Amino acid sequence: MAVHKLILDDFVDANYSLFAIHCELDDYRLAFFINQALNTHLKRTKEDVDFNNNVAAFSLFEWENSNLKTTWNLIKNTCLVEDNSIDLGLFSEQAEKNWTTHYLIDEHPMVEYFLKVSGDNINNDKIAQELQKIPAINMTYSINIEELKSKDYLILN
Repeated sequence: MAVHKLILDDFVDANYSLFAIHCELDDYRLAFFINQALNTHLKRTKEDVDFNNNVAAFSLFEWENSNLKTTWNLIKNTCLVEDNSIDLGLFSEQAEKNWTTHYLIDEHPMVEYFLKVSGDNINNDKIAQELQKIPAINMTYSINIEELKSKDYLILN
């Protein structure tokens, strides 16, 4: 009896570039500086990216360039979530607030933001050079998509 095996990785569209951005700016300020440097029009979406059943929400900025048929997404990688727990101490019960950090891409916990550029005509070198010229960005580099284990979290549409 023949065994048929389906490989589902063939259906994943990897027609995009991904850039890691290290900076300490707020998301809206970074989007403003990227818009100035790269002549884009990134705008905050009405809904955030949520993969953990409303536990953590990651901010998302998006711009679709219909002329070049590209889509730009700026995604925050970290989200702080407040956990309320009751501490049973020696003398009384106290409500204690703890903070938990959730990451969109767990493989890169030091990255604050990801810039995903989808489309055919993408000049990675030019984008990386222009991002590096922004004074508030400490470091930026391209990420090899093939090596990501959690690339399913980058499917935004």
